[in-house]
Amino acid sequence: MANEIQLQAGTVHDIPIRDAVARSIIIWKWYAKYDKYLYGSLGLAFFLFLWWFANSTGLLNPKFLSPPQTVLTTLIFGVLPDGDIWPEIGPSLRRGLEGFAIAAALGISGGIVVGSLTFLEKILAPILLFFRNLSILALFPVFLLFFGIGEGSKIAIVAWASFWPIFITTTSAVKGVEQILINAARTLGAGRSYIFVHVVLPAAFPNIFPGIRLAAGYAFTALVAAEYLGATEGLGIYIRASQERFEIPSMYAGIVVLGLIGVAINLVLTRVEERFTRWQLGITNR
Repeated sequence: MANEIQLQAGTVHDIPIRDAVARSIIIWKWYAKYDKYLYGSLGLAFFLFLWWFANSTGLLNPKFLSPPQTVLTTLIFGVLPDGDIWPEIGPSLRRGLEGFAIAAALGISGGIVVGSLTFLEKILAPILLFFRNLSILALFPVFLLFFGIGEGSKIAIVAWASFWPIFITTTSAVKGVEQILINAARTLGAGRSYIFVHVVLPAAFPNIFPGIRLAAGYAFTALVAAEYLGATEGLGIYIRASQERFEIPSMYAGIVVLGLIGVAINLVLTRVEERFTRWQLGITNR
C-alpha cells in the first residue's frame, strides 16, 4: 500500500513536468515554422530604427530622405480609395502582370524547346547571348519604333526584361533532367512523347520556378523605367512627378508601394511553387 501511494504521488509530481515538456515542444514547433518571419520582422524593425535614427541625429538630410513616420503617414493616406497613390496602382499592376504573363508563356515554351533540342541550342547560342546582354535602356528607342508611345511599348519592355530569367532557367532545367530517369522510363517501354510529358517536364518544373520569381522582380523594375516613356498614369510616373515637385515623402511612398507589390507577388509565387512541388518533400533536401 505504501509503495502504491508513493507511486501515485510520483505520478502526480510528474504531471507538471510533462505539461512543461509539451508546452516546450509546441513552442519549438511554432518557432521552427515561423522563425523566418520572426527574424524578418526583427530585421525590418532594425532597418526602420536606423532610418529614424539617421534622420533624428542629422546624419541624413530630411529634405532628401524623409523620416519613416512621415513616409508611412503619406503612404497610408495615399493608398486610401480617395488618395493620390491609389489610382496609380491599377495601371502599373496591369502593365506589369501583362508583360510578365507574356514573358512566362514565351520563356517557358521557348526554354522547353531549346532545352530539348541540343542542336537548336548550339545554333541559337550566339544570337541568344547577344540579345541577352543588351541593355534594356538601349532598346527603348527600338520598342518605341515598333510599338509606339502607348501601352504596347511599356508592356513589351516589361516582357523583354522578364523573358530572359524564365527562358534561361527553363532551358537549364530541361537540360539538367537526370539521364537515369529517362533511361528508366525507356526501359519500361515509354515512348518519347510520354517521357517528355511525364518525366522531363515534372522533373524540370521545380527548377523553373526560381526563374519565374526572379522575372517577377525584373518585371516591376523595368516597369518604372517603361512608365517614364510618355505614361500619364502609373506608379513610375507618380514617383517621377513627386520628385520633380520635390514632394519627397510622396516619392518614397510610391517606391514603398512598388516594393510591397513585389513582395506580395513573390509570396504568391512561392505558395504556388510549394503547391506544385510538394511531391519533392522527402526525396530532396528542400
